[in-house]
Formats: sequence, C-alpha cells, structure tokens
Amino acid sequence: MNLDILYKLREQLKNSIITGSSLIKEDFRLKKATEDMAALSKLAPVFAQIEKQALDLPICDNPGEKALDLLALIDAVLETQAGIYENKELSDIEGGSGKLLKNYSYKMLEPVITALTTTGSGRYDILVNARKDTPEIFLDYRVFPKYIEGLGDSYSELAYLISRWMVEDGKMMIEPLKRGFDPMGKNDMYLRLEVISKLARGKENDFYLSIVNNPDSKKDIKRKAIESLKYCKENIDILLEIAKTADKASKAEAMNVLKTFSDTRIDEFFEDLAKKKK
Repeated sequence: MNLDILYKLREQLKNSIITGSSLIKEDFRLKKATEDMAALSKLAPVFAQIEKQALDLPICDNPGEKALDLLALIDAVLETQAGIYENKELSDIEGGSGKLLKNYSYKMLEPVITALTTTGSGRYDILVNARKDTPEIFLDYRVFPKYIEGLGDSYSELAYLISRWMVEDGKMMIEPLKRGFDPMGKNDMYLRLEVISKLARGKENDFYLSIVNNPDSKKDIKRKAIESLKYCKENIDILLEIAKTADKASKAEAMNVLKTFSDTRIDEFFEDLAKKKK
C-alpha cells in the first residue's frame, strides 16, 4: 500500500493553513488531493474518516480549526503506520485506527496535553489519574505525538512511567517509536529502545544490530541494544566478537548476554578468559 496520497494531502493542508483558511473553499490543489483519497478510503476505516473530514472542509463554518484537527489526525496515522505497506497488514491499521479516532472532547484532552507539554507540580497526578480512568486517551491523535515526546520529560520518574504505559499499550507502539529514532540521542531514545525491545523481542533484531554497528551510537543506548541481542541465538558470534574487541562497558554487557545461552563456543570463550586471568 502506498501512502503517497496521504502525504500529498498533508502537504496541501499545510499550504492551505499557511495561505489562510478563508481560501480553503477555492483551493483546487487541496480539492484534487481530497479526491485522490477515494483510492485509500476503501482500504481502512481511518482513511475513510480522513476523506470525510477533508470533504467537509469547504462546507463547514470553521475550516481553519477543522483543517488543524485533520492535519493532526493525518500526522498521527502516518506516525503509527509508517513502514506498513503490505495489504496483509491492513488489519493492523484497522485495529489501531479505532483507538486513534475516539471522540474525546477538548475539555477532556486539555489537562492531559498540558501535563505532557509543560513543567511544574501537579502534572504527575493528572496523568496517572487519566491513565487509570481513560487509558485510551493517550492514543487519541491529538495527544499521541505528545505522549511519545513524554519519554523525554524533565521529570525522569514520569518519563519512566510513560515508558511502562507504552509497554502496556502493546505492539502498536513499535513503529511510532522506531520512527525518528536517534542512536545518538538522550534518555528518551534509551527509553524508546527499551520499550521496543520489551514488545518486539527478537523480531527487531536487525534494528538492534544497526545500533550496535553504528560507531556514533551513544554508549548507554548501544549497551541496551547489545542486551536486546539476547532474544536470538544467531547473535552468539556477534556477541563473542563484542566481548573480545569492544570497549569495556560493551564487553561486560556482551558477556552478560552470552551467559544466558548454552553453547560450546561460549564455554570455550570463558575457559580461555579464565586461563588468561590466571
């Protein structure tokens, strides 16, 4: 499945908002991009919802506000579905779209969005209570991008708590967290990788290896990637190489992972290591 049509609609929406919402009714480029959505609308409910909102723009009373809402929805869909282009995976799109299209009022969303995007006291309790009462509110398309950004919250305890919630949300979080991943990043990237590892396990082995093999990867992120190699026995030779040639911290992490496997190659490595120490 090709999402170029959706990207095109997003760009036209941005241009329309910049040039002025009063001109949306006469914007022929936006009209053409909306018409093209018909090709996607039959594939999944979320695309049909986007098409409907786009068609309503020229006839609604507040096109500027509606255009911003539609842009947020498109961004959320592209964020969660990037990399999923196979028709056989359309069920994943349909399954996630229902959570993204909950009809929450702004009155309900505003405290959560504010708590995720500001600093100060009181935010922790607001988010904990929201998670307890309406956990799916964090998957609303207007909240979702801020939810991911919450992994970089200045209050480390809150950032860690958000990462635990994402694990509870399940595998739909894997693709959004992989998008824009920076192996040279800060604690938010470390938490992203931790969540991905817990959810995907060995299915993202190539992703872990790309971080391990990147010479610019931050040390703590690289160590977490090395730890994530524990899910596939095929990584034994790579782990042995790391344990022999890498920096001290990486060596130690690789050895810890090697101890979880049972293999003669590993036995020989530790026997040789013991002889050298003697």
